[in-house]
Parts: sequence; C-alpha cells; structure tokens
Amino acid sequence: MLMTDLSFLSVVEDGPDDYVVGNGETFINVPAIGAEVVRLLDGTRTPAEVRSRVLREHGVDVDVEDFLTGLGGAGLLRPPEVRPNLWDRVRPGHVRWLFSRPAHLLVAVLFAGAVAAMAVRPEVSPTYTGLVWTNSLAFTLTFAAASWLLVFVHELSHIAAARSLGVRAELSLGTRLQFLVAQTRVTGVWRLPRRARYRVHLAGMRTDLAIASAGTCYLAFAGPSPADGLVRLAVLICWSQIAWQFLFFMRTDVYYAYANLTGEKNLMDDAQAYLRAVLARRPRPPVARGVRAYARFLVVGRVLGLAFFAGYMVPITVAACARAWEEYQASPGSLTPLATIAVIAAGWLLYVYVFVRQRLRSRRTAGAAAPERESADVA
Repeated sequence: MLMTDLSFLSVVEDGPDDYVVGNGETFINVPAIGAEVVRLLDGTRTPAEVRSRVLREHGVDVDVEDFLTGLGGAGLLRPPEVRPNLWDRVRPGHVRWLFSRPAHLLVAVLFAGAVAAMAVRPEVSPTYTGLVWTNSLAFTLTFAAASWLLVFVHELSHIAAARSLGVRAELSLGTRLQFLVAQTRVTGVWRLPRRARYRVHLAGMRTDLAIASAGTCYLAFAGPSPADGLVRLAVLICWSQIAWQFLFFMRTDVYYAYANLTGEKNLMDDAQAYLRAVLARRPRPPVARGVRAYARFLVVGRVLGLAFFAGYMVPITVAACARAWEEYQASPGSLTPLATIAVIAAGWLLYVYVFVRQRLRSRRTAGAAAPERESADVA
C-alpha cells in the first residue's frame, strides 16, 4: 500500500475537539482524532499503519481509507491550484512592522489626541456642514476619488495583515445589499490560530481610525490651511467607514470578528436558517447561543442599513445634486452640472453591474457542493 502524504495540509485547533484542516483554499472541521490522522499521514506511513497506530495509542479504530475518501470529496488530497497575483510578492517581513507594538502605540496616541482635540475644539468634529465647496463637479469628483482611495487603503491594510501572517489575499469588487464595496478574499485565514485572525479582520478599521485621528489632530493644532477641506472630507469618510463596519448584519469586518469570537464558521447561513424556521413555525434547528443572538440582530439589521444609507450616502448625494441644480439654474446649458450627474450615475451603474455579475455567478455555481467553511471576504 502506498504512503499518503498530507503534510501540505494545515491543522489548527479551533475549540474543544474541533480542528480546522485545509489546503489554503478549502477548509473543513474534524474532531481531534481526525486531526491526528492528518498529522500522521505525512508521507512516511501507509493508511493501514496510521489506523494501527491510532488504535494502539488512542483506542479508536478509524477507517483511514474512508476518511481519505471524505477528504478527497472536499478536494483536500492535493495542494490547490492558484494563479499568482500581485500581492503574493509581498513577503511577511515587508509588512510585519505595521502590526508591531510601536505601531499599535502610535495609533493609540493618535486616537487619544483626536478625542482630546474634539473635546477642546468641538468644531473639528466630523460634520457635513460646509463639506460641498466650489462647484458640484469639483466636489463630486473629489468625494468619489477620496472615497475610493481611502477604501483602497482600507483594503490594502487587510492585504498587509494577511501577508504579514503568510496568508494569500485577493482584491475584488462586490456588493453588500445596496452598497458597492471593495473586498479582500482571505480564505486562508482559517489556517491561523483564532487569536491571530483578528489582525486580518480588524486591520482596515485600525487604519481608518489612524487616518481619522491624525486628520482631526491636524485640524485642531495645525491652524487654518487650504488643505482643511480635503482633510475634513478624509476624516468624515474614515469615520463613516468605521461606522459602516458595525452594520454586521452584512458580512463586514465586524461580522467576521464576531463570528471568530463566537467560534461560528457559517454564522450568516446558520442564523438565516434559524430565522426561516422561526417564521415558518417549523422545528428550530439546534444552534449555538451566538447564532441565536446574531439572528435577532439580523431582524433589525436592514433598518440599520437603511439608516446608514439615509444618514450618510443620501446627504452627500443630495448636497452634490442640489449644488448642480443651482448651477444649472444660474447658467442654463452649462456642462458642469450635467457632468456632475453623469459621475453620480456612473457610480450607481457600476453597482448594478457588479450586483448582476455576482448574482449570475451565484446561479452558475448553485449546483456545486456547498463549502465547509465560509470564505472570508473582508470589506
């Protein structure tokens, strides 16, 4: 009988008698005895030898051949085939310093300074007042460029955190309900110990906090400057991005951190299945307390999402469109207001395109086997 080599699989303890086994792209849960079988299948033993050793040392008779069949069905008998991407070139040593203790201390100092600044000078607190400057087109283009630039910086933080721990990362566009988002796929985060995953999940919010705090300190202590308008805009966008992450009825950064805290691997799907059973008055599936708590939050989540949409995106859009209308009335036939509307419309068209593409892709894969593990697409 041939030796079986599964040494390329990672094995990580995730709870009592709960281990995560994966090849970097696909991950499943196995009990402790299954994790031991995987460790022993390191290319130096046959399945029969592993079965004999497990029986002798643990008193459990494991059908190793059947276990291997199950791993094969999950696609775990060979390393994944992945295309190299730009982020693979980032080595852990290149970015590990970003998550060192001195870096954490710097963020904490900036945040403390920002809190003190807002307490002493409330006028530097982020507000929409006076945010639209010059003409509507200049503001719309500046807002769009600043928003996407800061979103990109947020996602780069997730990528840096993942690469600092040796995890692959992929950047793409996606949607969360009515929001167009950039997202970083870091499924390999499951090969890390649970505590280490928080670095990847929370890296984007940490960067947003650092930028918002630094901008607030600048506004409070640097004195009037031509850059004040841009700084205020950046501060508002960063604080809004942090607030958005707490809408974790969607798969946001806080959602993944909460799922990691509770130890739930498919939190969203389990909670939705629980709610469907409750609403249909069917027998409720057995779920953990964390899933029941999250299910209750999902009930009001849509309301919170609409509130964020109405309290952040709508005021910005309305302010820009109102300025464009004023400009058009003052100068009928001017192209600037029309360009403003075109930029805003282009953003919504991009959202519709990404939304439809995701739905078509989901339908094409509807017949495929469901993954054992929720892929981590932090946004």
